[in-house]
Amino acid sequence: MKIEKIQDKIVYSESTFTKRLIFSEEKVLNFVLNLVPGQEIPSHTHEESDLVLYVVTGKGDITIDGNTKTIEEGDIVYCVGKEEFYLKNNYKENLSCFVVLAPRPVPKIYADEVGK
Repeated sequence: MKIEKIQDKIVYSESTFTKRLIFSEEKVLNFVLNLVPGQEIPSHTHEESDLVLYVVTGKGDITIDGNTKTIEEGDIVYCVGKEEFYLKNNYKENLSCFVVLAPRPVPKIYADEVGK
């Protein structure tokens, strides 16, 4: 068994969004994305891995395959791996999202932390 605290992974940087790993396992990868106002996650897909995103705090705009919705604390989003995913914090408060990718993506880039 492993236990982590999401609050320990909520770390913001003025220079870039941050990504903090929680569990990086054989079958699943999860992490917290943190964005200050104006920051974004570039548009991309997750190939064969589906994504579940839970908004821990804040508000943002998510675009999946060209369809944009505002998401806020308490919302949960499911995205099929081949769908194009883009996230931006267009609001005045910080945004943090708990993300699960399953099955674990093959490219190592998904398991790299981002930002200091």
